[in-house]
Amino acid sequence: MTNVLWIVDDDHPPYMMEPMPFTRKFIRDIGINFEEGHADVPLCGPARVSLLTGLSVNTHGVDVNATWDKFLASPLGLNHRTIATLLQAAGYATGHFGKYINGHSQDITVPPGWNRWVETIGDGKEEPWVNEDGAVLMLEGSPSIYAAKACAEFVGMASGQNWFAQYCPTIPHRPYTPSPDYEHMYDGDRREVPSTNEDNTGGKPHWMRQLPAATGHQSEFEGKKEELRELDQRGIKEIYQTLEATGQLENTVIFFVSDNGYHHAEHRLMRKDRPYWESAQVPFFVKGPGVVSGGLSQSFVNHLDLFPTTLELAGVETPEHDGRSLVPLFSSGMSRNWRKRMLVSGSAASGPEPNPGGAKEPSGNWWLLREGQRAFILRENGHRELYWMKSDPYQMRSKAETADQAMVQQMEDYVVAIRSASGDERRRLEEE
Repeated sequence: MTNVLWIVDDDHPPYMMEPMPFTRKFIRDIGINFEEGHADVPLCGPARVSLLTGLSVNTHGVDVNATWDKFLASPLGLNHRTIATLLQAAGYATGHFGKYINGHSQDITVPPGWNRWVETIGDGKEEPWVNEDGAVLMLEGSPSIYAAKACAEFVGMASGQNWFAQYCPTIPHRPYTPSPDYEHMYDGDRREVPSTNEDNTGGKPHWMRQLPAATGHQSEFEGKKEELRELDQRGIKEIYQTLEATGQLENTVIFFVSDNGYHHAEHRLMRKDRPYWESAQVPFFVKGPGVVSGGLSQSFVNHLDLFPTTLELAGVETPEHDGRSLVPLFSSGMSRNWRKRMLVSGSAASGPEPNPGGAKEPSGNWWLLREGQRAFILRENGHRELYWMKSDPYQMRSKAETADQAMVQQMEDYVVAIRSASGDERRRLEEE
């Protein structure tokens, strides 16, 4: 059996790895970099439910960012069938460190399945409190770095037994408050790509064509990079070095993902919960025993896959889920029997409550289907977009009106079918 560490940071777009040299060198570059790693739903709370349960947002139904109450009320009993409850029942020591499900921080109880509990309070903001095993403590300094130290202590003391830990820092989430050692490290850095406040938004919904140029994105860009450098140097490095010092790297699989990506004025949009790659894709790396070193994979993978992969590594029977075990990809990053297509869904269109932080787009809910080099977007009002990602990587020229209409209709049919399916039927639709 194998130890498993999940590192799940917050609002980290896939193009922003430069500030993390340690993570690149010791996790990404000596493991597999899944370049087509996606969120199931690119919004903090719902994404974390998908990760913990292996169920798509279309199955678990917790589609708002005021997440905890809906999670508890689920008829699927989600609170008692998380990755933690299953592993704890199998004899694993389990530990959570950092942000949990949005809204839970108002509840000081420790959810079932966790032997060690260090929860940052603030749902993304670096508030100076943690819930440590049911007691609220006030802190000096970064709660995310405190959580990293607690995680390092947990994995160090757990040496010699089987354990699962998730480290979920609240950074790089706005507002950005890096410590003095990092707060000016990226002053003046700019996000400048062809889609930054693009002039031509033809093919996109009417409301997007009316958007003014976004502002404030460059200061957010600087703040994210500064917090990511601090996370890399003071958080992830400490946990990794503890594993190394206790001789556990050879028996530990490490996953690094984010809950969602982020827009810095691409398409005149800000933040997350959007069907474009800057929001829908996430950094997605895995390293550990049996994982090829230096692998670069184009396989379609997403949040749902961490649940069955971790249970397979632990030798634990996997209950009904919507993901796929990544173990067959560990040797090369590829497998014959894998997804040909993959669905990403937006959050509920309600707003501003109970869906704070959600996009709440005028065209209603949205769904993104990735298939080969194509990215197809279907919106609730029927608007369709289609992009060829190889020739148009910034999704600036929709081909929905000029492409073969039978092919466009087939992609829409797959969106409708997959979002209504779960388990084996969902996997069959992804492969056929």
